[in-house]
Amino acid sequence: MVFLKEKIRELVAKAATQKFPGELLDIKVEYPGDPSHGDYSSNVALDLGKKMKMNPRALAQELAQMIQKPEWIEKIETAGAGFLNFYLAPKFFEDFLDEVKKAGDDYGKSEVGKGKTVVTDTSHPNVAKPMGVHHLLSTIIGNAISRILAAVGYTVVRDNYLGDYGTQFGKLLYAYKTWGDEATVKKDPIPELLKLYVKFHEEVEKDEQLEDKGRAEFKKLEQGDAQNRKLWKWVVELSLQEFQKIWDRLDVSFDFIHGESFYEDKMQAIVDMGTSRGIFVKGEKGALIAPLKDPNIPPCIIQKSDGASLYATRDLARIQYWEETWHPVLMLNVVDMAQELYFRQLFEVTGMLKLTEARNLHIAFGRMRFPEKRMSTRKGDIILLEELLDEAQALALKIVEEKNPDLPAAAKKEVAKKVGVGSVKYAVLAQNRLTDVTFTWDKMLSLEGNSAPYLQYAYARAKSILRKGSEKRSGKMALLHEPAELALARLLPKFPEVVALSAAEFKPNLIANYLFELASRFSSFYAACDVLNAEPEVREARLKLVEAFTVVTKNGLKLLGIQVNEEM
Repeated sequence: MVFLKEKIRELVAKAATQKFPGELLDIKVEYPGDPSHGDYSSNVALDLGKKMKMNPRALAQELAQMIQKPEWIEKIETAGAGFLNFYLAPKFFEDFLDEVKKAGDDYGKSEVGKGKTVVTDTSHPNVAKPMGVHHLLSTIIGNAISRILAAVGYTVVRDNYLGDYGTQFGKLLYAYKTWGDEATVKKDPIPELLKLYVKFHEEVEKDEQLEDKGRAEFKKLEQGDAQNRKLWKWVVELSLQEFQKIWDRLDVSFDFIHGESFYEDKMQAIVDMGTSRGIFVKGEKGALIAPLKDPNIPPCIIQKSDGASLYATRDLARIQYWEETWHPVLMLNVVDMAQELYFRQLFEVTGMLKLTEARNLHIAFGRMRFPEKRMSTRKGDIILLEELLDEAQALALKIVEEKNPDLPAAAKKEVAKKVGVGSVKYAVLAQNRLTDVTFTWDKMLSLEGNSAPYLQYAYARAKSILRKGSEKRSGKMALLHEPAELALARLLPKFPEVVALSAAEFKPNLIANYLFELASRFSSFYAACDVLNAEPEVREARLKLVEAFTVVTKNGLKLLGIQVNEEM
């Protein structure tokens, strides 16, 4: 797919090169902030005017005359201190709307990343603990980014670096052996295991020596103790069964679930490599560390003084495995921004060891905030993700029953499921991932604001129009000419460009913002233009416009992992 933005950039580049042969040009084409300033805009005259010591406005006018305007561009205007503004011709949409319909589910896709592989690590909950809302962000942000990268042509390997190893597991083993009961745990696995984990930390406050006992249990696990390994495998299996229920509800899947334990037999090679090269050295109390170049950054601890492994040991083995298995160009770690320092350490050590040439990125995100609520697994005070989804669906069901009481009960539940889960996802994905998300039900479930229900309702309304107009198709269509028609139509060609930009910046909110603007323009169009009662050729043009709107909205929401409803 050739982007219109790229076509316009080439037109500008050709004219600028003719004007200034041999000059190195950096030509950018953007979307004007004000729709009245055109569909695309370039500030090339400003940049060149400064560089060549020419009046940028006069230069813009000259370049506008030199550009060979194709028929799909209605006009090129100059504005301000030297901007070139491009307006799409109404005739362009005559064939374009049919192209969108023909592309269907593939509209918006491109081959930007064709032939390249990306590996993503997302979700990674800890076994023996319930998934809380703090797992939601990594899970759905990572899922959306994976979908978006696949849409622009990358081969995406979705990995899940499950937290199934480490000292915290030793603590659980000690707690289970001391206070646990097999029958009780089997009856309600995750809540009972969490109780044991919480009890361990309550007892630690009374007896600090329990910390050493927990570490000792993990050490035994690493050394192959039969009882501990049997218990460990049992807990991992129980946990995965519970996690899968949540992932299914969120419509999230993984190609692989390589937990930390997967790298158990791969860590020693990393330790040996770093030690032999002098990268890993003995630190305080005999721990193995990797000193870093920046004296302000503490060294990366590779191995404890008792020989036990750490996150970094396993992460380095994971990076080496990813490189040797998939040879990706990108490795994406979708993890809370609180781990920023850790990833700076990890990536520097990765470079020192020369484990991969791939771009290894920390895709950071903020926190989810709930007024007057705190989350701490150690204290057992956790907002369960399952309960959050239950509440979202229950509230969505009330809205569906209020807005469409005649809908069959089964259909109401299905709509409520899509609206409830979609509202939770969109509340996160519509914001820049680096900002904190304040969770408010009224905003999330609003049918009038920037929310999933608003977009889903616009889609359902459009599908209703198409159903009613299915027997009134004429085949011939008039050119779009009404301001509300053109305002909606002009956004549609930008969808593939927005998807590509979202992929490049790993920001799903760019797609969410686009979809909200698209839905807003659809609402204005719906209010201003009668579709079903218009003259036959006008009606056909508007029905095609509505159809293209549904294709783009459905495809965009799918990239965010949000499902649509044919009626609401």
